[in-house]
Amino acid sequence: MIEALMLTVALAGKADFDPPEYRGYHYSKKAEKFLTCVAERESSFGWRSDSIYGSGIVQWIQPTWDHYVDRAGYPEWVGVRPYKAPKYVQWSTAFVQLDPYPKKKGLEGRHHWSSKHALTIGKKIKDC
Repeated sequence: MIEALMLTVALAGKADFDPPEYRGYHYSKKAEKFLTCVAERESSFGWRSDSIYGSGIVQWIQPTWDHYVDRAGYPEWVGVRPYKAPKYVQWSTAFVQLDPYPKKKGLEGRHHWSSKHALTIGKKIKDC
């Protein structure tokens, strides 16, 4: 019964999921694939997800959000809980955080979403 409920919640989140709209300077197919995995793992694609552990589609903590949302060019969202921001602001910020130096090879910011830092409550979670 609980497994069926969890599957229903996961599928409902996936149905509401819009792929990243962002195609700016920090975009790459590799980054999109990674962030889609993170969005599934962290919030079940819930861009309005909010808890004491994180907020928004990729579950930012407030200081990290404040730094990267400003860097992404949205200073009006500094100090506001990430789940309140529109999808395009959340995606833009995630791409900037993941790849702050797009001229370099690799996704320099992927460590922010390492499963080593995740609250797993006794279960293993996949690393993206």
